[in-house]
Amino acid sequence: MRQTVAILAGLLAVCCGHAKTLAEAAESLTPKLPAGCIVTAEQTPQGTRFALAGKSPDPTQAPETLVFEIASLTKIFTGILLAEAVLEKKVTLDTTIAELVGPDCKFADARVGRITLKQLSTHTSGLPRMPDNFTNGFKSYATYDEALMLAWLAKVELKKDAPHACSYSNIGVALLGYLVAKQYGKPWTDCVLEKVCKPLGLTHTQPSHLPSLGTLAPPYSGTKPGIVTTFQAFAPAGSLRSTAADMLKFGQALAHPERTPLKDALSLALQPHADSNPNGGKVGLGAFRTGTAERFAYGHDGATAGYRSSIQVMPAQTTVRIVLMNNNTMEGSDVLKAMK
Repeated sequence: MRQTVAILAGLLAVCCGHAKTLAEAAESLTPKLPAGCIVTAEQTPQGTRFALAGKSPDPTQAPETLVFEIASLTKIFTGILLAEAVLEKKVTLDTTIAELVGPDCKFADARVGRITLKQLSTHTSGLPRMPDNFTNGFKSYATYDEALMLAWLAKVELKKDAPHACSYSNIGVALLGYLVAKQYGKPWTDCVLEKVCKPLGLTHTQPSHLPSLGTLAPPYSGTKPGIVTTFQAFAPAGSLRSTAADMLKFGQALAHPERTPLKDALSLALQPHADSNPNGGKVGLGAFRTGTAERFAYGHDGATAGYRSSIQVMPAQTTVRIVLMNNNTMEGSDVLKAMK
């Protein structure tokens, strides 16, 4: 799950002119891909194209039906879930951790309890990228549970009250998903399927603990088989798997909220809620935004042990670009940048 700099680099790439299509850019990078494939989806005013570069794990399947871990693109879904909870008056953007976590959690630093849900979603909470009791790389996602997260939360300290400058925090979004789901009395996985995926018609998008609804492209780390990542407490920050077809549909929803059943929630989530960098970049509830008012893009990158992903949405240009990859040797945004 990647940091802000890679996300913004990819966003800047799509705001410029390109000589290649997304499919051509992916094909140009296949000599650098030791194993696996890159599946792309690109919608422009000229039409929509799905394509596969590299070696398909199942040539009988259309590229857009193959399943990949989408990693931190999951954070946009969690941001939309937060927006839904705000509209349903379960919480507000200014509701604090202390208000929701319960009286049994005693904070070593009271400033942690004053962090708001908006600050968790916009990476301005001051919480670190990862907790210091997460110690075994990607394999730890399968065992790091809510008890470990809350134990860490009780002892963590901040340098000052939030909001802080935007600094990418996986644990912040994991905590956000836990707190919002708690208000519904259901696990985050149930909430995101019911409140986000189902209304948007994302029929092949599932959390990691459920069976994939299609052929899962096997993960690679370079030339070697990689690991499939499963999640517990970090599920809201990175556990979703999806297809290029579903992710294109999701990108279309971000481009035109008014055409979806989640118009108000998407509109709230996509508003710029904080600065993401000193150069005019913004962050909504999950999605990053850059560019001018007339030519802006939403986007996010993602990475798990054996997968990379990227989503870029340019509403004014009727353009959506999706990159899904089952190898960790390059970033999803590298494919976008190769369009130049």
